[in-house]
Amino acid sequence: MGVRLKLAIVAAVTLTACSSPTPAENNSQHRDVKSIIAAVTKSINEKGTYRFSITPPPTGGGVRAPSSGSIRLGGEVPSMDATTTRPVQTDGEAVELRLLSTTKDTAFVKLPATVFGLPADKPWVKLDRKAGDDFTTTVLGFHDVVYQQAAFTTYHLPVMEAGGELKLTAEINGHTRYSIAVDYQKAYDTLKDEALRAEVKLALDQKVPGSTGEIELDENGLPVRITFVTQFQGVQIVDEARFSDWGSDVKISEPNPAEISSRN
Repeated sequence: MGVRLKLAIVAAVTLTACSSPTPAENNSQHRDVKSIIAAVTKSINEKGTYRFSITPPPTGGGVRAPSSGSIRLGGEVPSMDATTTRPVQTDGEAVELRLLSTTKDTAFVKLPATVFGLPADKPWVKLDRKAGDDFTTTVLGFHDVVYQQAAFTTYHLPVMEAGGELKLTAEINGHTRYSIAVDYQKAYDTLKDEALRAEVKLALDQKVPGSTGEIELDENGLPVRITFVTQFQGVQIVDEARFSDWGSDVKISEPNPAEISSRN
């Protein structure tokens, strides 16, 4: 199963366990998924930047590597600067990777010099989606898994809007939690973007009809946490991302060409 599919089959959000949540009575709360997505989209676009962290759950399936970094909105696609820990060589130890992208067709990875013998002053490697070699495919897969959780406006929000149904709203410690169930067939039939429809179809082809989950918003209507849960082949898959520092000074740009190693 491709790395994109691993996230595609868990696209939505589920209500995580909490102690005695009280159903929200506040009139400011949204009553349907469409209004939630519209309000969240407006709030985050006004801020333009944020930081994220992804921590694997202690048990269950899903992404097992921690990641953290920053997102900047406003370009052709959201820009990402992230750090994660993954093995990049067969049977090799996990190493720290820095993943950076500002366009949808290319990305960059900063590698430890000890892994591939890169010059100390040229630690970056450019990754082009047109290339088909194993290294590029593998590392772009790492990038895409992190990106899909971190830049949630590109996949999760449109899929939730297309196939989601609001199941529960709760006020907890000043935050609002929305529990949403997503029907993948409904999402597939509703979405217009062919790339999104293709990813949803991957889940349907794997006999995954949908997912459930949770979006937690702070008092300003900004996401602080999105948690995803689904059942796939008898395994509960849980993925969670947390968000902070909305509107912070985040600058993301491609590496200096002098710091990029040749692939030859």
